[in-house]
Amino acid sequence: MSVYSVKLLELLSVEENGEKSFLQVRLLFQSSNQFLWEIDRDTAANIQKIVDFQGSFKYRMSFQTSWDNHRNQYLSFLTRTFRDQSDRIYFPCSEEFAKGLDTLRKMEQISEIDTFPFLLREQTAHAEEEGVETELFSRPKSHRVSWMAAAMVAFLSISAFLLVYLKDSFRNDTPFSHPAIVEAKTIGEQDYNGSLNEQTDIASLIKPENKPSDTPISDVNESSSESLTAEEPSIPLIEVEERLTYSIPEGSVALTFDDGPSKYSKEIIDILKKYEVGGTFFFIGLHAKKYPEYVQYVHDNGYSIGSHTMNHTNMTNLSYEEQEKEMIQSIHLIEDIIQEEVVLFRPPYGAKNETTLELAERTNHKLVLWNKDTEDWKHHNSEEIFQYVANSDTSGAIILLHESQAVIDALPRIIEYLQQQGLEVVGLR
Repeated sequence: MSVYSVKLLELLSVEENGEKSFLQVRLLFQSSNQFLWEIDRDTAANIQKIVDFQGSFKYRMSFQTSWDNHRNQYLSFLTRTFRDQSDRIYFPCSEEFAKGLDTLRKMEQISEIDTFPFLLREQTAHAEEEGVETELFSRPKSHRVSWMAAAMVAFLSISAFLLVYLKDSFRNDTPFSHPAIVEAKTIGEQDYNGSLNEQTDIASLIKPENKPSDTPISDVNESSSESLTAEEPSIPLIEVEERLTYSIPEGSVALTFDDGPSKYSKEIIDILKKYEVGGTFFFIGLHAKKYPEYVQYVHDNGYSIGSHTMNHTNMTNLSYEEQEKEMIQSIHLIEDIIQEEVVLFRPPYGAKNETTLELAERTNHKLVLWNKDTEDWKHHNSEEIFQYVANSDTSGAIILLHESQAVIDALPRIIEYLQQQGLEVVGLR
């Protein structure tokens, strides 16, 4: 079980000193902290080629990496943002860098960061202002680099400016505060000895949608700037470890909701919050495009979101390229709304084949199916939904539900029953 908190990693600069390379990053997780991340020179050079810190862009680093079998190389990406537009820029990286991203992704408390040897924490400027001789970072003297002291004054000035600028930008002008769907595309491939056509062709299908939804709700579209730094309510979560999952450990039970977002999403979330239990939502891309405010509401309340394809298509009837499009297009669309990686995927009808599994492996996504099906879509009867759960062995179960009024009516009784059985109702991630 984990505590879910919004986690963002912002890239501020790429620095080099002799044979060492560093990323200056800001980690937004429970609080805002700045670090130097020592990385290999090749990854630093690849990142340096695709960024421009002289302009007005901001760069958010993905915690995700994937393995490119064709080029025998890890890949990650940056999300470049300016006002209400963003694009995704892929770059090759080392295995060491990929492991570092994974370490940060799995971190549950900000205090853990002091145990990571690849990060150098910035000390507060307070001691500097008092004339006390301090080190900029918490690395022992043997690991310090001489240029840091000379850059201190300029660095503090830039940091202060960035903090003010970013605070204002997050509130007004960037995709972090707008649930708009923006185009995700790959640029800078010429620096990678070839194209990344697979990512480009799929991601470019997502078109800008900057106008508001046809069905806005006033209590959903709250500013997400607060959620960037504020700790979310504690939601019981279980990490999905396998590439294909049907069940979870005994003593826990997972409620999963398919086919949203919909007009029922907010009320489902409010019920889960009332009982302080977890839940996982698998959204259809077309629905997410229509109701981005509901996607944001689910995310802002700390609940897990996965993809349920773009068009709710049976994956086994599709070619490799068509399956890839269904999976990746919806994932990118949801990510551009919530500004966080989506790693969970549920194929419609539970239909999958070797191609589906191969795609999940290549793109580093986890397939989540179920072992208890309420078949609520057949009868839309709250009593039958509850009776199915009450008469099932639910310890270790992943329960399949759909967003509907019948599920809303049955949900409080279901949660109370599961809690009476001594089970922990968890979300998945």
